[in-house]
Amino acid sequence: MPVKTFVFDQIQKLMGWCPACRKMTLQTEQPCNFINTAQISGKTGNIPEFRTSNIIFPANTTLVFVLFYICISLLLRYPEDISLFLAGLFLLNIFYYFLYLKTLEAAVLVDRFGVHLHAFRLKKFEIPYEEIESVTSYRLEKRSKKMSLFLVIGGIALCGFFVYIAVAEGEWKPLLLLVSIIPLLLFMGRKQKMRFWDLNTQLYIKTRHKKLYEWTPYYSLITDEASAAELKSFIERHL
Repeated sequence: MPVKTFVFDQIQKLMGWCPACRKMTLQTEQPCNFINTAQISGKTGNIPEFRTSNIIFPANTTLVFVLFYICISLLLRYPEDISLFLAGLFLLNIFYYFLYLKTLEAAVLVDRFGVHLHAFRLKKFEIPYEEIESVTSYRLEKRSKKMSLFLVIGGIALCGFFVYIAVAEGEWKPLLLLVSIIPLLLFMGRKQKMRFWDLNTQLYIKTRHKKLYEWTPYYSLITDEASAAELKSFIERHL
């Protein structure tokens, strides 16, 4: 249904969907990018570590979209009783509220053992240096003002269409779904402005052996240019 496309576009813009995404707008100061020097006993002395939480994992976004599509499809198709539908909407919003909070725990730590991905597909994951084949980074392009204006106009037009469908044909489900999800989208947008800044670079970590359940041997992340350069430098130093 058209409501799915509109909601997906809004969540994509908020969560940094890649590779279709462009660049997110410049945000506030980076609060959590830092280099830590850990004391290691032995001849090696102090081994530097690098950690950043100014980061988005596209794999998390993909997981959220898959779950969202399944839930919305079931919700729009099966509950005929309006009470059951409203209860389903409430549970769906609660579920995605906590799911989004979980994605905000995303972080990357590079130390002498390897690359540690926190909340990657909502769980902790480690890539040893011996498994890493190469690291590459790409600058993301800015979303043009014309494209942003087009998205706003398209969103307003779709909202008007859903109102017309609800009034003229009595099909209230898409409109109720859209209305219920707007507070969640506003919450996500506010969190994005407070949590992230200048996400303009995508980093790809290629591993030597692809897991059976993986589509590709690449692990990608989106961060700011300075953090991407530090991560790439730290990883290549151990390869």
